[in-house]
Amino acid sequence: MTVRRVDSVMHPRRLSLAPLLLWLLAGWSGTPATVQAQAGWDTARVWTDFEEAMQRPERVMRLDLTRSKWKELDHRLRRFSQLRELVLDRNRIDTLPDWLGELSTLERLSLQANRIRTIPPSLLALTELRDLNLADNEVQGIPEDIDALVHLERLILWSNMIGHYPPSLSRLEHLVELDLLHNEMSVDEQTWVRELLPNATLHFSEPCRCRFDD
Repeated sequence: MTVRRVDSVMHPRRLSLAPLLLWLLAGWSGTPATVQAQAGWDTARVWTDFEEAMQRPERVMRLDLTRSKWKELDHRLRRFSQLRELVLDRNRIDTLPDWLGELSTLERLSLQANRIRTIPPSLLALTELRDLNLADNEVQGIPEDIDALVHLERLILWSNMIGHYPPSLSRLEHLVELDLLHNEMSVDEQTWVRELLPNATLHFSEPCRCRFDD
């Protein structure tokens, strides 16, 4: 009887294909939005038509609704489960809704040139936020618990009416830039903010000869 020898060692090429196939299956098993998130969301498509974006909210990572004549945020924004960037510049928004914090994946939020007067708790619930732009509004103070935005890197507040700078600013460990141009600030206030944020890049206008009471 002739016994045929069976080689137990796999062919090298077959061996190398196994992990490759597993990687490909793992990479494409998720939704397109998930795959895109792994590659870097900041190069994703910027959607500018809200109704078109509503057709595929799970795919939308970047939404720019500048000059959309919004007076308030549309509650349908809550359907955008992968949203990383939301731009609502040059609208007529004066308040932010309680459900804003549900946009838990948001990293960039821009509300420049609106009519916002306060930074509400719902905004501070956006704990993944890294870039917040509230320039050219009517914001009257930075809230005491601003440090809830633990990942915040840029805070843009030029051309507002800021009159309060809480000690909690010093606990924004990742903050690299704070823009307070065109806010009336005394020398003492600018000195105070510098002491709170010695390592951040700060933007001030010339100090006024004024004194403000909290």
